[in-house]
Amino acid sequence: MKILHTSDWHLGKKLGNWSRLEEQKEILDEILEICREEKPDLILLSGDLYDSWNPPHEAIELLYQSLHRMTEGGKRILIALAGNHDAPEHIEAPDVLARECGIFFMGYPESQPDDILFDSGLSVRFPDPGMIILEGMKGIKETVRIICTPYASEPRMRHYLDVEDKEEALRNVLTRHWQSLAEKYFDSKGINLMAAHLFMGNSSELLTEEEPEGEKSILHPGGLEQIFSESLPQNCQYMALGHLHRGFPISTSPVPAVYSGSPGAYSLSEKSEDKSVVLIDVQPGKKAKFHFRSLKSPWPLYRKTFTSTEEAVDWLKGHPSGYVEITMKTEAYLSGTEKQKILQSHDRILAIIPELISRGKERVSGPINFSGKSIREVFGEYYRSSNQNSLPGEELMTLLDEILSGRDE
Repeated sequence: MKILHTSDWHLGKKLGNWSRLEEQKEILDEILEICREEKPDLILLSGDLYDSWNPPHEAIELLYQSLHRMTEGGKRILIALAGNHDAPEHIEAPDVLARECGIFFMGYPESQPDDILFDSGLSVRFPDPGMIILEGMKGIKETVRIICTPYASEPRMRHYLDVEDKEEALRNVLTRHWQSLAEKYFDSKGINLMAAHLFMGNSSELLTEEEPEGEKSILHPGGLEQIFSESLPQNCQYMALGHLHRGFPISTSPVPAVYSGSPGAYSLSEKSEDKSVVLIDVQPGKKAKFHFRSLKSPWPLYRKTFTSTEEAVDWLKGHPSGYVEITMKTEAYLSGTEKQKILQSHDRILAIIPELISRGKERVSGPINFSGKSIREVFGEYYRSSNQNSLPGEELMTLLDEILSGRDE
């Protein structure tokens, strides 16, 4: 059986004032091409479908269109979990129509939709909350069982698991819950999978992976403590994780637990070249084999430092795609003309950050005696004391002269 695992699409994401929807369309088209090429039997989407609880309608349309195309109108099954950026009730709202197209949304850990039998003979059952059983999949003789854990806050998870003891670590309760479902439904004759949107690591080496910029933490307070990969049932063959934006395996043995990562770079702390989906091959009674399939980020993110306007303009003209945050290390602040040259040389400049270089002069410090000095001299002293001993530029002084003279041109 072949599976495609992806997560953290964050549809509707913005970077500064720029919408990422056009870029996200290109990314999802690439994932669609991988589906056509690899022909997975099952797609797992492990949370954060949207970037906000109230996504723009363009993002909603893009999600539904993309999922419908990936399932080829119901020829393959796709299971999508809610993440911490998703409103669970919003995620589940289209379920009645989506399930007819082979798309199953799981908004809550306790989600238990109605069973459905397709004309093709495919049966999708939900015997317990968070438990999915697939039988009669085209070309797959084995029964496929999936334990699903969409994101939930700690209070909601405690309610779902009926936990009253506030002192007991929720990770222990969740572990027992997973083990109970696995003992009840998993066996060596079928395919045993899990999917979740949470923060998982190894108990012997706590995960130090930083959450991406803009992510709402799903750790304490208000979220779950880090769940350990040792919590996974031994007869699980693959755990499809979502939340962290870098794709990497938390563990490979005995249970492969893998973050697919986001398909696009959504903050400047992320590397565009790290983006991927995961392709999994799994057979009954054997540990799943997986590999990452790299994605091309159509508009990369850059953080660049320059020492002159000419250097910045030359680089920007040679890299017209992507988004750029610029740091200018100069001896004086850029003039308005210099800033305009930089801004006009690229369409997506996020910020121009000044970083003044000391020229070796003594820094102005302590009280300054302004007695007997002109306004120009007072302004110059104030500017030096506030800007690392740099002198104001000619344009700034010209503007001051215009203000003092009462002219408005």
